[in-house]
Amino acid sequence: MKFSIDWLKEFVPVPLKVLELSHRLTMQGLEVEHIEGEGEKAVFTLGITPNRGDCLSLLGLAREVSALQGKPLVLKPKIPPKGQTPIKNFLKVSIPDRKGCPRYMARVVQGVRIGPSPDWMQKRLASVGLKAINNVVDCTNYVMWELGQPLHAFDYRFLKEGRIVVRPEPRPFKFVTLDGVERACLPSDLFICDGEGPVALAGIMGGANSEVRDDTETVVLEAAYFDPKRIHATSKRLQLTSESSRRFERGVDPNNTANALHRLTALIVETAGGTPSQDWTDIYPKKSVPRKMMLSPGEVKRILGVSLSPKEIKKTLSLLGLNGSIPTFRPDISRAIDLVEEVARLHGYDKIPETLPKIGMNLPIQPREAFAKEITAETLTGLGYTECCHLSFTSPKKTVPFTRSLTPRENHEESGSSWVTLSNPLSEEHTILRPVLISSLLDALAFNQHRQRKDIRFFELKKIFCEGKEPLHLGMAATGEEWPQQWGLKPKKIDLFSIKGALSQLARALRLDGLGFEQESFDFLVPTASCSVLFQGEKIGWMGLIDSAVLKSWEIEGDVFAAEIDWEPLSLGSESVALRYKPLSKYPFIERDIALVVDNSLTVQKTEQSIWAMDNGWIKKVQLFDLFKGENLPRDKKSLAFNIRYASFERTLTNEEVNEAHQRLITHLEREIGAILRK
Repeated sequence: MKFSIDWLKEFVPVPLKVLELSHRLTMQGLEVEHIEGEGEKAVFTLGITPNRGDCLSLLGLAREVSALQGKPLVLKPKIPPKGQTPIKNFLKVSIPDRKGCPRYMARVVQGVRIGPSPDWMQKRLASVGLKAINNVVDCTNYVMWELGQPLHAFDYRFLKEGRIVVRPEPRPFKFVTLDGVERACLPSDLFICDGEGPVALAGIMGGANSEVRDDTETVVLEAAYFDPKRIHATSKRLQLTSESSRRFERGVDPNNTANALHRLTALIVETAGGTPSQDWTDIYPKKSVPRKMMLSPGEVKRILGVSLSPKEIKKTLSLLGLNGSIPTFRPDISRAIDLVEEVARLHGYDKIPETLPKIGMNLPIQPREAFAKEITAETLTGLGYTECCHLSFTSPKKTVPFTRSLTPRENHEESGSSWVTLSNPLSEEHTILRPVLISSLLDALAFNQHRQRKDIRFFELKKIFCEGKEPLHLGMAATGEEWPQQWGLKPKKIDLFSIKGALSQLARALRLDGLGFEQESFDFLVPTASCSVLFQGEKIGWMGLIDSAVLKSWEIEGDVFAAEIDWEPLSLGSESVALRYKPLSKYPFIERDIALVVDNSLTVQKTEQSIWAMDNGWIKKVQLFDLFKGENLPRDKKSLAFNIRYASFERTLTNEEVNEAHQRLITHLEREIGAILRK
């Protein structure tokens, strides 16, 4: 958008120097991209954001300059020029598409003389990049630049039947616009039509069949308000952008239409002569009115971080014409936050203090089972299990061995009466929603084993689907060695106690009491290595060694121990468990090693518990790093060596303090567990 200081002064005094005005407009959100000339001859080029369609006019810019200077606008009343003949003798207007055109105004001027526009008008138009055409067309552009209302002039003799109809065409057709280009139009496009067909693309460009020519004597002047979305859609699809469409698609003021029409009529009579009609057409059935909106000082402070009094806020908004309501020339203001932005613009962004954002470290509120899910995943991952995430689909063939023994026999048939069958399956291998997890885990285990992976431990925590229910299950499957062969340790194969130990460890992590196991046979498990999993006396699942006959269909070699339990009772029982985080100490730690000679019967766990029992808040870590028997030690004794870390969250500990605390610990261990410090 271009404007000259000389032209702007017709609306508002501009005592500011060019560079100062440029700076203040930019700081107010209207970026000055370029300046040509000096003083009153200076021409500014502004980068107007898409939401500020009101600033695509001298009037809109004058409001901004008025607000930043605190000086009133100079608005001349637009008095309609007097005319003679009633407009009904010339023109009949109808608007079948009221949604596309909420307001339409028209006036006729007879006896115009087409010629060049005055020098002063041509110079002003040239200063903002507009080319002079003739006095009538130049007047439409001049008033559009002044007031922001696009206008159009039709040659009256080309309007068939003296009619104007605002409507879309019922079928696609081609229309030649003023630029001489034939454009393919659709029924969604809005047109200005005469008694026979289209004469203009509404809000975008007039038609070549109704343009003002050198011999034109009677013109029909149009001022209207068109639906912004409709104009934008047509303009974008046709790749046809005009100064008119730029303004309509951003939203013009429907209540400024009459002022623009009266100003245009007066300017044409002044520059081209002629006599206007006695009255004018104005179809405006549903008037746009200013909107009320609430804004509290507290909201302004919350967003900007600046305390402004209600009086200051009201004064700031009133300078922009926002006097207790939102005027129709500001369609971009629809929420309270938009008003806060207006306050910030005029108050000055540079006056808002810079503050670092506050980032709260509180955990978000989560469903009660969320923590239990995280703890389950972390515990099993820590025990060497890899989490799986499979599709919820499987085949009946893979689930029959498990569902036959897990569901009541009177409700089970091989036809799968309890299965959820898919009406549009992905493949023959994915025809039902899985009623158990173990079949998917065996798929994954077989896939890995066939690729030369031997030691495998998988788990999955997901829903199963059966009989209208979707319970959450925990499935586990493991094969191979629990730990590989390494120095000092013999390899150990995974067995029933490996799965049982993992479930017991999970129960401890979830702080659950009542997890138990009971010997029971299942069709798909080896009877000597199978049992039910109980929680508080209720059966919640199974665990054991998968029968080799079942594994054969997966082509899995070796023993596979597995378990599947209903996880929801565990999550409900552990609802008091929560993840808690503590910051790392910013003070350095000090480490001390201690070697203790204790009875062979004393466990490492008992020794560690005794060390922690002595804790005065400084012990942060206890780590066993050596176990020794033989040579100089008695047969019933062993040596346990621990690394102990001391630290404080409040200050840096001294060596003397740590030495004293360490000696108290040695004395405590000698008294409590009969330990002897190994020299």
